[in-house]
Amino acid sequence: MAWRPERLIKAGQLDNTTLGWTVGWLELEGIDQRLQLKLAGNCHPDLAGWKFNIHRVETEIPSTDTSPTYSGISLDQSGHVGDITADQMIKHHDIPDDELVRRLMAGEKPPFTWRKCLYLEWYSNANGRVVIQSTRLEVERIGERAFELTKDQWKEQSRQNADELGHFMAQLGDALEQRDAEDDA
Repeated sequence: MAWRPERLIKAGQLDNTTLGWTVGWLELEGIDQRLQLKLAGNCHPDLAGWKFNIHRVETEIPSTDTSPTYSGISLDQSGHVGDITADQMIKHHDIPDDELVRRLMAGEKPPFTWRKCLYLEWYSNANGRVVIQSTRLEVERIGERAFELTKDQWKEQSRQNADELGHFMAQLGDALEQRDAEDDA
């Protein structure tokens, strides 16, 4: 399971101009202070070596889902990079999530367009896996690119990302087993 706060993102800035580190902040609706990110690792090749702003280009479509509370979220989001890219293409629907689900469950094919989306994934020491995937957020690169990943560096970063996901899934499995054992006791 992942924390997915894409609807809450107001703005942000990430900086991957130092090889091996991605740092920055995110400003979220309903949280007074910015989340501070200090992540070991690099972005995907499209953002590696760049400092970039994140801004909302479209408001989210209201949903009837109840708003989750994020009172347990740490402002210190130190940890490891997962996948961070602005080049992912996904289906963009201009209908609320609950309407989308209703149509899909009814066997309908809701209208969509293909759009690039911002995909931010990291593994927080405090809160576990965090994923932001939105066609309503964009990046604006700032200044000059500090470096480009070589093929070998990108291969190693991809391996590290897969290792982080595997580690997270193992921790999740351990937590579920522990909960089941406690329920049986």
